[in-house]
Amino acid sequence: MKRAVSSFRFAVSCGLLILWVSLTTFALAQTPKREQDKTQKPATKESKENPGDTIAIYTSEVLLPVTVRDSRGQFAASLKAEDFEVFEDGIPQPISSFALKRMPVHVVLLIDTSSSVTRELEDFKAAALNFINQLDPEDKICLIRFDDIVELVQDWTSNRNTLKRALNRLGTGMFTKFNDALYLAAKEQLSRVAGRKAVIVLTDGIDSGRGSTTSERAFRTLVEEETSVYVVSKTRIQGRADREKLDFYLRNSSSGASNQLRIDGLKLALAELESSERFLLRIAEETGGRIFLPESFDDLSDAYQQVADELRSQYLIFYTPTNPTRDGSYRSVRVKVKTQGYRATTRFGYYPK
Repeated sequence: MKRAVSSFRFAVSCGLLILWVSLTTFALAQTPKREQDKTQKPATKESKENPGDTIAIYTSEVLLPVTVRDSRGQFAASLKAEDFEVFEDGIPQPISSFALKRMPVHVVLLIDTSSSVTRELEDFKAAALNFINQLDPEDKICLIRFDDIVELVQDWTSNRNTLKRALNRLGTGMFTKFNDALYLAAKEQLSRVAGRKAVIVLTDGIDSGRGSTTSERAFRTLVEEETSVYVVSKTRIQGRADREKLDFYLRNSSSGASNQLRIDGLKLALAELESSERFLLRIAEETGGRIFLPESFDDLSDAYQQVADELRSQYLIFYTPTNPTRDGSYRSVRVKVKTQGYRATTRFGYYPK
């Protein structure tokens, strides 16, 4: 009898449980979906925007920073849109927007801290700080040093005191990973930002660091990131010192093997400097920048001053290419001023993205 009662109680309990589950399922099914959604967690993580992030707006327009000088080499500041002609792959392009005004620029200060500049590093710091102070408050700068390694000393900032402290932290190494520095400046820093971009580098351009990047790869990456490169070259300064040494050993009456080795080494170094200067000239011209060839480190401040003046004096030309294909193939660009006596410079071309 007890066993029968227990079985009955168990059956009743199961029946009640099944009834409760059924009623609950029915009630949930009748609940409006928007009320159910209130209890559901989103399938994706919530997106939080960092106020310091740069928001890139993708557009078909091409931006050309253009520098115009007259026959005396002075900046021309009174031209209008109708004074310009833009050509892409030789085909005229309609100008969609034009201005002679400030547009914030992101500038990479790329600093050679190899053993060859140890004695002049303080002069460079002073020239670089003076350059920073000449830029507009909204311009942003980052600081990269290169010798045996390539190091980001200071990320993007417009704070002058922060940049001054970063300059004061600079040390020196031995070799020169120049190509790695150019590549990483473009790939890691400039690829993160939009608008006007520039690299300013003090170097002799000789890569002695046995890095992983070729000069051609570094150059192409700068073109891909549409970056103007301004070079303050040490080739003339170093070349003069090497020629003085070469003259000394050539006049030396000794004809021993050691003297000849010095002569051969100096001739090789001078040839390397000449080759380096040609490469530096190429990257400056083809990216729409400029090369400076000071004869002494006393001219550093003047070179950096000229770069700051140019960045403040550029025309900004926007155009939408008549060729809508964006297959990544190189497009040549040329800007012409219709009025005689003026010369316009900008980058030689770009890769559509």
